[in-house]
Amino acid sequence: MKVSASPKKSARFVPLLVSGPGEVARARLIASLAPRIDGVVEDAPLSELVAAVKSFFVVGAVVLIPDSSADEPLDTSLRESVQALAAHDRALPVVIAADGLSSKQVAAAFRAGATDVLFLDDAALPHALAALIQRRASRAAGQLFEDIPGMPRVIGSAHSMRELATLIERVSPSDATVLILGESGTGKELVARAIHALSSRRRGPFVAINCAAIPETLLENELFGHEKGAYTGASSTAIGKVEAAEKGTLFLDEIGEMPLPLQSKILRLLQDHTYDRIGGTKTKKADVRIVTATNRDLKEDAAHKRFREDLYYRLSVVPVTLPALRNRRDDIPLIAQAIVERLAKNLGRPALRISSDAMQRLVGYRWPGNVRELENELERAAVLAHTEEIGPNDLELRSRVEDPERQAWSRLVDLNAPLAETVAMAGEAVSRLRIAMALEDSGGDRAAAAESLGITPEQLEGRQ
Repeated sequence: MKVSASPKKSARFVPLLVSGPGEVARARLIASLAPRIDGVVEDAPLSELVAAVKSFFVVGAVVLIPDSSADEPLDTSLRESVQALAAHDRALPVVIAADGLSSKQVAAAFRAGATDVLFLDDAALPHALAALIQRRASRAAGQLFEDIPGMPRVIGSAHSMRELATLIERVSPSDATVLILGESGTGKELVARAIHALSSRRRGPFVAINCAAIPETLLENELFGHEKGAYTGASSTAIGKVEAAEKGTLFLDEIGEMPLPLQSKILRLLQDHTYDRIGGTKTKKADVRIVTATNRDLKEDAAHKRFREDLYYRLSVVPVTLPALRNRRDDIPLIAQAIVERLAKNLGRPALRISSDAMQRLVGYRWPGNVRELENELERAAVLAHTEEIGPNDLELRSRVEDPERQAWSRLVDLNAPLAETVAMAGEAVSRLRIAMALEDSGGDRAAAAESLGITPEQLEGRQ
């Protein structure tokens, strides 16, 4: 299929794009590769190649077929195309494929910036291209870690996520306690699983427990287990999550919701690696790594005696902060693409894609529920969409749950007004609030209020 430059960027991932002077050779190559490459193999004229690459969300690899009758080692237009593709995206694999290339042509191809040089009649050609495409797809999806057993698919290409990946790779091999911070829905358990998968404990179990989901009276039993006869109904001995995670990793999600009496027992577990079953008389040793997560400000909670300060410092040996999805909008297309690929597989569909207009809506939304909300939105859209393409009308976004920040500001200013007017109204609203707070703090003393605000009493009068 021939493609040409499109003014609107397609949300599609195109595994392979074939180009070059020889149409016959291109057609022959596409016919041979199409059944062996997972996805559509596209054809583009050389004059439109760079524009065609730019028109797609991601291209897995480009194969260029030189003119076999050319006298030069590498045709000028082909060489310029290789250089232009490298200038556009240095990570894009560009392969020169031809029959009977001379050593000068091979050298010229590599000098121009080609990733590899392959022979058209080589039986290994499809396998070599498939490997390049797979690596490119992983990079395009922003996959941050190597694909090793047990490794979750943590996605991101934003600078903050790259820094996060580096920190995780550095801390994972040790047994240091990690505190994962971030809003609900940012993927804290995924990061905990990545830490486990990259650690020396990866062959051991990964055991997770949500401290907020279990009643206070049952949480200790869930964590440490009980002995037979410890309480009414305890007809047999039961191990807890700590024992189940032996030689592995114990992930305590929503640790900020843990009741204070139980926090002292977690502190003992961290300090001495010991614990007691409920009703037990023999102290048990624990060989586990503790990773915790919270969406609360534990430092502030500790300052207000809502969380043990000594436990906070034991937990936060290595704090890892996950950015909110709205603060890494460039990752939204990558994450959305990965989600719809998984959904298509689960729903038994051959393909599922997001239109460019729908993608723009996804990128523009604030996502108060972060990646979890994005997953839920796309799953609902995938189930209800009438075609294999999710369009803007298939998305609900704000119609279900209004963004809390948007709601708060809408009570103060007109969010539908021109930007300059909205900014002016916001400034006035903040000014009124700040003055009211200063007057309240000063007990109505206008001179003291003006001084705390850094303005004169006359200016204060003028602002009221």
